[in-house]
Amino acid sequence: MGQEIVALNAHGDRPVVTEYKDEASEVAGVISEIKKLTAQGTPASDIAVLARTNSQLNSLAKACIAQGIAYQLRDNERFFDRTDVRDFLKGVRQASVIPAEGVYWLDELRALSQPFITSAITDGVTALLHLARELDADSTFSPKSLRSYLRELEDRAEQNNPPVMPVTTLATLHAAKGLEWEQVFLVGVNEGTLPTHDAVADEERRLFYVGITRAKRRLALSYRQNPSRFLREAGLLVS
Repeated sequence: MGQEIVALNAHGDRPVVTEYKDEASEVAGVISEIKKLTAQGTPASDIAVLARTNSQLNSLAKACIAQGIAYQLRDNERFFDRTDVRDFLKGVRQASVIPAEGVYWLDELRALSQPFITSAITDGVTALLHLARELDADSTFSPKSLRSYLRELEDRAEQNNPPVMPVTTLATLHAAKGLEWEQVFLVGVNEGTLPTHDAVADEERRLFYVGITRAKRRLALSYRQNPSRFLREAGLLVS
């Protein structure tokens, strides 16, 4: 049920706080809202679901797969440190030394990617292929080759700037720092999760404020039975 809250953004909608009985109902509720938004025309890339822990994201990811919702994952592991990404780029680096004769670079890249792709909507290599297609269509990307592609990725890795897919984002609060979306769902805002039982309150409070300031227009928060103290501190929940 929604609770009375105060507005954070004068140019957007009033934030909404919703109580759920358990994690399963919370996940189902958020997934339902995402489907409504996209059905109404909201671009999937404008939507993000933020959570305190990786395990919360795993539950959301499973639900997205079950409902056919395309998503990208931003967890506490840096994108370019992922095993599949590193192994794929190692293969691309080796292939770039002696490119296949008579084969367009993008076709060669697709062939190199096949052993690494496990899911069309969750795999890091899928995001790298999406970036490659964007670069191939960019007239300023020259010469169009595996070597140029690698240089682009090396620059991105140095700046911690992973490729972005035009899909819904699932992110931890740590990974969401510095990013913004039109519509943000912040889940698990309950005692024991945000803040966690063994965490320093001030650090957890800062993470909470990271979460509630990621939304450009609409913010939806949710908790399970025991609301976080931070909701009341921020004036987002009135008993």
